[in-house]
Amino acid sequence: MKLILFLGAGVSVPSGLPTAEKLTRAIYNRAYHQDSSIHFSPGKQNLDSQESEEVIIRIRRLLRLLSRHDKRDIKRVGYYPPGKSSSGAIFRGVTSYEDLFFLCEQMKYWSDGRVDNSLVTPLMEVIEKKAGKLLIGGSVMARLSYLGSLAENACFFIESVVAGELRHTKDLVGFDLILELATAQDIEQLNIFTLNHDTLIERFLFENRVDFVDGFGERDGDVRWYKDDVYDVRQAKVRLFKLHGSVNWHSFVVDGRLKEVIFLGDDIKHIKDGNGTELKLEIRMPSFLTGINKAVSYQRGIYADMHFRLHQILSQCEVMVMSGYGWGDTAINFRIDAWFDRCPRNTLIHLHEKPSEVLYKSVIIASGYDPWIRRNQLIPIQKWLCNTKLSDIKCHITSSELR
Repeated sequence: MKLILFLGAGVSVPSGLPTAEKLTRAIYNRAYHQDSSIHFSPGKQNLDSQESEEVIIRIRRLLRLLSRHDKRDIKRVGYYPPGKSSSGAIFRGVTSYEDLFFLCEQMKYWSDGRVDNSLVTPLMEVIEKKAGKLLIGGSVMARLSYLGSLAENACFFIESVVAGELRHTKDLVGFDLILELATAQDIEQLNIFTLNHDTLIERFLFENRVDFVDGFGERDGDVRWYKDDVYDVRQAKVRLFKLHGSVNWHSFVVDGRLKEVIFLGDDIKHIKDGNGTELKLEIRMPSFLTGINKAVSYQRGIYADMHFRLHQILSQCEVMVMSGYGWGDTAINFRIDAWFDRCPRNTLIHLHEKPSEVLYKSVIIASGYDPWIRRNQLIPIQKWLCNTKLSDIKCHITSSELR
């Protein structure tokens, strides 16, 4: 049988990587310094640079201002005049770095004249009024222009911190089920789809000598070039798809075209291919998706290819095992909802200590949860991935095949 293993950031927590909440705190508090116009690195700057420190102070003041605005808005939406009360944002949790990135990205687009959402203008005006001395400029338009520039820097800062925090070397904990699935004789193909930016899963597979393909070719000096056809050419049992990118993906310009690579070297500033040719890094920032509007990027480049593979494999597989996913990606939720409707045999085995908690994460799962349970298409297992063995779910995998 062919099986899908769908993983979210929660599966990396037992290994010591930070949750979204901890990443948000790191953005506010962890020591970082600016080492280029679009990149920030962990730690304090060796040389005294008041300008770099001032940029980070202003970025964090802006993020705190946006956070206060967002938290207030979460409580106000859903206003019901007869009762003079608000339901609040039903499917929103606490304000995270993803929410802040989205707001900053929209403000940056507004400043560039590229925004297509008219609601951003009143947001810019409100933040400009509340920002006080945070913004520089002798007129409202000058201050708004500075706000757009500061929001752009905030986007670079958020992505730099996320990448920096997820690159830390951690122990590999809680992935034993993956090894069991990868070596099970009755599973002919294991398709691992992950939303994680970290590299724990591929490290685990490599250290356990599990042959797998990840969409990139053989090593060429300091890099491995992206080659989508390796999924078809190399007949490996385990296939890994990173739908939101990775902290070790980077973009290069080759013959005027943008190409993705996995970086394997030690010095990001000096990268060579197997022939010793110096490669020109287009953007130092790793290639991964941030914010709550990722679906727009699903239509371009490597991300379009990865999501095409998801669509393709969903049509081939009747069983999915899921863990660590918070149901926060609406585009993916629609795909899973459509997958349930496509065939009554399609079954999701959901690994979660408190399965009913996902009801409050998405309107899609809230409306479909009970019908999926009644049709035996959703099988809740009250365990996380790290505590689950193949024996805990094998009967559900087998019964799905027989239905």
